[in-house]
Amino acid sequence: MSNDNNNKDKKNPFHVQRMHLTEAEAPYGYCLLSRDKKTWGEEGTGSEAVNPDAECEIQCPHYNDQDFNSYEDIIHLNIASFRDRLCPRTLHNLFHKAANPKRIYVRIIQQVELDSNEVDDGDCWENYCKNYNSNCEEDYRSQIRIWTMNAKIAKGPTDPRSRLSAALTYDYEHPHDPLLHPVQIHDYCMQTDSHMDFNQDFDVGLIDMFHRTQNDYAVLSTYVAPMEQTDTDPANVPHLCMVSFTSTWRNWGTKSCDNLLRPKMTNIPWGAGLSFEKCHADLNVPYDPYLPGIFDGEELSRGFRFFTHGYDTYTPDKVLVTHDYHGHQSNPHVHTWGRHSDGNDNNVGDDMSAFMGDIEEVKVSVSPKGVQRLNVMMGIENNLDKHGIITNSRFGLGKQRTIEQATEFSGFNPSKRKMVKNKCGNLNWVPFEEANDTTYGADITLARPLW
Repeated sequence: MSNDNNNKDKKNPFHVQRMHLTEAEAPYGYCLLSRDKKTWGEEGTGSEAVNPDAECEIQCPHYNDQDFNSYEDIIHLNIASFRDRLCPRTLHNLFHKAANPKRIYVRIIQQVELDSNEVDDGDCWENYCKNYNSNCEEDYRSQIRIWTMNAKIAKGPTDPRSRLSAALTYDYEHPHDPLLHPVQIHDYCMQTDSHMDFNQDFDVGLIDMFHRTQNDYAVLSTYVAPMEQTDTDPANVPHLCMVSFTSTWRNWGTKSCDNLLRPKMTNIPWGAGLSFEKCHADLNVPYDPYLPGIFDGEELSRGFRFFTHGYDTYTPDKVLVTHDYHGHQSNPHVHTWGRHSDGNDNNVGDDMSAFMGDIEEVKVSVSPKGVQRLNVMMGIENNLDKHGIITNSRFGLGKQRTIEQATEFSGFNPSKRKMVKNKCGNLNWVPFEEANDTTYGADITLARPLW
């Protein structure tokens, strides 16, 4: 290493005041911290080589579920789509690129204008069959369930995602009469957007990658790389570790990691465009259905909830799923949710009362909702009565780790409403005691009140 005495942080032998490291300097890969020395100081800028021993320095994560078959194990995929002509192509890419597409079960909520003839309001399945697979009914119809919602009454991304989450829970609780297919604790659950591509054999790759974390409570998640990187196996992967404050916390300033040999534990941030985990994670941390119109805060609040339930977010070590940013952003309808409802749209779309009935009944009396609900839960707004109600609900915080541990681990300070420490580098796993049951605590969580 050139100029070794000046470049290396004496307190941290893995930290270097440069953006790029060689393989000799970082044999397990490295992650960018920041270029902003004014904000983060010497210790928070430059890059940090991955320390393979850091995660287990205090204690290693729980890893008992080591019996897996990356070709046969079931994957459940949730996709929320808003007036998206690319949804049929996503289905094609999904089934065409999977090593074993017959084990993937797809739940989709498509939000379309019901009286429209525009291509963006076409049916995802019908256009997949028409444009990509004339044998679709025989090939995959039993593996997909689509519900249609009226886009004129759309309430943002959290609403359809919370409905898909409720459908997943229903199929766990009703294995003999599922909406699509029974959900088992040890199945894998996945979430993406409706304008995606996938590397060849991505399904096998994701399961193998999950087990490289050696953590039963791992959640693979990041902001997804652009579609141009599909099947190119880039050494560089997006890394979520920074947040900012608007009306609430939101992910900000995506960093990157290079040449990773295994997924990199992050400091809580989670991305909605790609999430891959065991299904007990989705049952323990279901989407909150009381966040209408939320965009900022959706992701970080779920990351906090995952952490307090004992889950750890990891940046993938490879790019296996990609996003069509250009195609999505050029869609003229992409940002129009919430703008067209006149209050008289009585046709809401398909009946979802089987899995949403109880939630809709409770929703009327739930308060607060939206941003205030997020801020009370995460301790940004001081309301002890409401905080207790929200955090102890099915959609609240876990008992495995405290909110204080979450803020310390993440580097976020709720009272100052900013990050106070750069946590993009090596992290020690935060120990917790596992739930004493065979469902990883999922049945305990699902017994909580719905508010």
